[in-house]
Amino acid sequence: MFYNLKLFVTLLILLPSLCFADTVWMKNGDIITGIIQVIDSNKMVLETKYAGTITIKATEVKTLTIDKPAVVKNDLHAEKFYISEIKPSEEPGAMIIVDKRGEEQTVSITNNLILYKQKINEFLDEVTFNGNIKGGFFYDKGTKKTEQYIFDTDLTVKHSLWRHNMSVNLRRSLKNDSVSSYYYTTQYTVDKFIDPTIFWQTSVQYKHDWIEKIASKKSFGTGPGYQLWDNELSSFSLALLLNYQEMHYQDGDESRHPLATTRWNYQRFFSGKAIRIFTTGSIGRSFDDTVALDLSATLGASYKVTDWFIISTTFNKDKSRTKDGNSNNTNYNLGFGVSW
Repeated sequence: MFYNLKLFVTLLILLPSLCFADTVWMKNGDIITGIIQVIDSNKMVLETKYAGTITIKATEVKTLTIDKPAVVKNDLHAEKFYISEIKPSEEPGAMIIVDKRGEEQTVSITNNLILYKQKINEFLDEVTFNGNIKGGFFYDKGTKKTEQYIFDTDLTVKHSLWRHNMSVNLRRSLKNDSVSSYYYTTQYTVDKFIDPTIFWQTSVQYKHDWIEKIASKKSFGTGPGYQLWDNELSSFSLALLLNYQEMHYQDGDESRHPLATTRWNYQRFFSGKAIRIFTTGSIGRSFDDTVALDLSATLGASYKVTDWFIISTTFNKDKSRTKDGNSNNTNYNLGFGVSW
């Protein structure tokens, strides 16, 4: 009698936390509660209140529960299962997935299992921050001495229907003590979501170059965007902007013109969100013959050594072709920094 009463009181105490958290039963008998972010490459990323974000081997999991919509795949190339919840299975190393129609199916927890939460229909009431600060230096003393310096910072703030992004990038390269490229770019972008997939984007950008023919470039653009997908494993968005652009050249000439631009933003996580590949950029041209090409693209990868320390490598291409002059900057960089 006393034991049953004690168990009932314990369940009452734990019930509030269990109702708002996923539960993981380990094969060694441990029980972990938190929010399962993703399962990928035999790694489960679990956010807990008492230990922060932890990573455990998926194949060490006996079973688990999830009470929110998610996507499950048996491997990278397998069919997707869109589920409403996951129930615990009596079979060790398995789970019961429940689809939107209420039909159940038992799925094994293998090292090829992929699971991620759907975020695309969620508008946050609280403010969330994420971003990174990176710096790097490269030195090569061969037949030609080469030095490269980089500094990148990127911050994204999300609240309700709004998504703000601010970035600053600096590049400086020297070959045989002669500066071959030296420029910085600042950018602010805000997205207002009309529905979970369609948003309206407004962007302001400024670039200053000490070496190339185009000394500075200012642009203000606005236009529609589309969020193709956004989940814990990857995201991809496109936007089509109508810009007003102003260019200043090293010889004192100026030009002002409307510009149509397509922008993209893609990222994909691997190995339990430890590895990230990404590409961002824009490509456009003016409605007249002033600007034949305006390209800015970044392709990169980063590895999270700890919860905050990252090593990254990036390839940057900035190229403009105009009737009054051109600019062309290409940089390969290896650096390190912090992320949150």
